[in-house]
Amino acid sequence: MKTKSTTRLKEQLKRPELLVMSGGFSPLHARMSEILGYEAFFMSGSQVAAYVFGYPDVGLLGLNEMVECVRRITNVTDIPVFADADTGYGNAVNVYYTVQAYIRAGAAGLHIEDQEAPKKSGTHSSCARAATPSARKAATTKKRLNAASLT
Repeated sequence: MKTKSTTRLKEQLKRPELLVMSGGFSPLHARMSEILGYEAFFMSGSQVAAYVFGYPDVGLLGLNEMVECVRRITNVTDIPVFADADTGYGNAVNVYYTVQAYIRAGAAGLHIEDQEAPKKSGTHSSCARAATPSARKAATTKKRLNAASLT
């Protein structure tokens, strides 16, 4: 019996050595990555946005479009797909449904960005990102702890 892609990705991430994933936006990129020997593939939201709209990833793509991209990629490759799930497409309830949709589409893993709306592109130099209040508080606390440990 074949090991699930989620289990394979988890095992790959637990290894002490660095996991190098090829990334892209299309089923062809995923197939080429698998043929070249990569053990996992990263579906990049910024690359999907650039391909679909020709613009930086500023939140134009919705959940359904990204899930369909995941589905197309996972249908043609056996390596685990780690996918960009943007900001989760809304509040905590939306994040729950986002995760469920990505799982149904075959994603082995995903990441969710901790950003305020409207989303800012991480790949476009003129778009400064704004972290959520909880992320800003965590960063401030870390700075204070680091400063206190130096004195």
